[in-house]
Amino acid sequence: MEQNNMQDLLKRYLEGNCTPEERAQVELWYELLDSKKAAANEAELEEDLAEVRTRLAMPFRKKGKLFRYPAVAAAAAVLLIISIGSYFYFNNKPSGVPQKANKLLATDIAPGRNIAILQLGDGTEIALDDQSNGAIAKSGSNTIYKNAKGQLTYVATESKEDETDNPVSNSLRTPRGGQFQLTLPDGSQVWLNAASQLTYKISKTSRERLVELKGEAYFEVAKDANRPFKVLSKGQVVEVLGTHFNVSSYDDDPSVKTTLAEGAVRIVETGGHRNVVLEPGQQATLDSSNRLSVAQVDVSDAIAWKNGKLNFNQSDIYAVARQLSRWYNVDVVFKGRAANVRLSGEVYRNTNASKVLEILAFYNLNCKIETNNGVKRIVIE
Repeated sequence: MEQNNMQDLLKRYLEGNCTPEERAQVELWYELLDSKKAAANEAELEEDLAEVRTRLAMPFRKKGKLFRYPAVAAAAAVLLIISIGSYFYFNNKPSGVPQKANKLLATDIAPGRNIAILQLGDGTEIALDDQSNGAIAKSGSNTIYKNAKGQLTYVATESKEDETDNPVSNSLRTPRGGQFQLTLPDGSQVWLNAASQLTYKISKTSRERLVELKGEAYFEVAKDANRPFKVLSKGQVVEVLGTHFNVSSYDDDPSVKTTLAEGAVRIVETGGHRNVVLEPGQQATLDSSNRLSVAQVDVSDAIAWKNGKLNFNQSDIYAVARQLSRWYNVDVVFKGRAANVRLSGEVYRNTNASKVLEILAFYNLNCKIETNNGVKRIVIE
């Protein structure tokens, strides 16, 4: 088929509007890509192809009909075809949208990395990317360690003279373009996303474990029936005993979303109007009017960032722009009226910004990276 028809075919495949013959054509591309994996010389290609094949085999129900391909697998197909320099687009040099995307490679924006600032109880701030691995500070009766994987760990000291009953407050904050992982003194693990802050108290005698979140974090809470774990975020409190869940609570997002992966949590709206208990696979949404709702979701979408991926699943363009701004530490500017489209796609977070913009280009969005006085920004029109 002609190269200039590929964009339209992939878009219809993504939306579930292909004929059986067209679906077969797209799946043939997978096989061709598989045969080209050695030439592509991309370490992650083989893993990605296996993931796509697995997802293609999963049933996906849409409008009462059973399709072999879920939308997220179709998005991954688009990503695979355009992100590894496949001969379909770049070696044959076709015209159209992918050629626009190719121009983005002249100037690019690096992805985020493991950077954060730790603030101790006395106000001391420690830039963690400047610190060598190993013990970096003491807080109360704990020694704080940093390792090469972007992880911070509190380890209780054995010396009785270091012990105190006075709670010590610490906070960990990531800038735009940063992420970090934290193990709290109770053993709970927290993954902190970009442009986020977690404030927590260190105490051996407190009857509860209370943390305050601004931004987004994924929690794996250590079980302790005698000391409930609570997460205070914008407009709500999440109460748990031991479980895995994600809270997205950015100030510039229109709602707070809490997604449960394992166990059970109670969401309490701080205005006192309503509370709900979530089961695994459910997501609670607290909107700007303090309305609390619950829906069944794909948990992997909500925690894709924690697993090293940028994920868009029928996301509006503004939600995508906010994700790009936080992770790539860059302003995203719209020229003209933003397109009323829903975007789906998935890309590894360790890729440059141009790879994400290639996906957006398939939705007829004109995306580019501009540099003005040494400062880069993403422009969408």
